[in-house]
Amino acid sequence: MKIAIPVVDLNLHKNRIAGGLNVIGQICIYDLAKQEGVWMKTLDLAPNMGELLPAFERHEISTIITRQVQPMALKVLVNKGFVVYKSIGDELETNIEFLSENGLIPFDMEGAMEFANACGGECNVCTTDCDEEKKTEDQL
Repeated sequence: MKIAIPVVDLNLHKNRIAGGLNVIGQICIYDLAKQEGVWMKTLDLAPNMGELLPAFERHEISTIITRQVQPMALKVLVNKGFVVYKSIGDELETNIEFLSENGLIPFDMEGAMEFANACGGECNVCTTDCDEEKKTEDQL
């Protein structure tokens, strides 16, 4: 099983789970069978959020561990067959161990609602499409 885990950065904090999955962040793809991870910029995996899920599927990623997820993103992920787990704290290795021992709880809609906003938050939390729209509006 391969797991996608958003991380804070690729250097000093590559073993700390980031607040959420976004296309301008960094990610660890951890192969549970091989017990090894690969760290990369999310943009190196997919140029936008719309192509991130197909990229996950191509890389045989079936599971995501994150600290938070927006309700609509959770719905899309679950409908596509991904299992999304809520991390316990932000330690990458600890959460991988918890997952291996069935100690993580899958996100449900109630849990995701804790982080809900009506697009009043940062656009880069769920997509970079908003950034492009803002740039276009600013240019008008």
